[in-house]
Amino acid sequence: MTDFIKITKALSDPTRVRILGLLLEGEICVCNIVAVVGVAQPTVSRHLKQCTDAGLTLARKAGGWTHYSLATDSAAPFVATFLLLLKQAVETDSEFIQLRSKLHAVKKAKKLV
Repeated sequence: MTDFIKITKALSDPTRVRILGLLLEGEICVCNIVAVVGVAQPTVSRHLKQCTDAGLTLARKAGGWTHYSLATDSAAPFVATFLLLLKQAVETDSEFIQLRSKLHAVKKAKKLV
């Protein structure tokens, strides 16, 4: 029951849900999440830590940057179910569709630099 409660608490914040929805697009650097979601880096990192503690995300260090991805291969109970529900929830949400477009624009702009 503890894992279930951790996951539901992680999903109880709209910003964390937005971040997790962005991670459906694949691994993302914290700097890109900050640019898209529009909150400070420490806040994004705190949100991601809670998601990682709940078993929803994985972190990978690359130099001075941390990249996050969804824990799609997690053996933890409920993770796969919640990630499926998340995918269904964001597919048609207009606010999220705008965030996804913004993420693609940020990634494209950073590749051109």
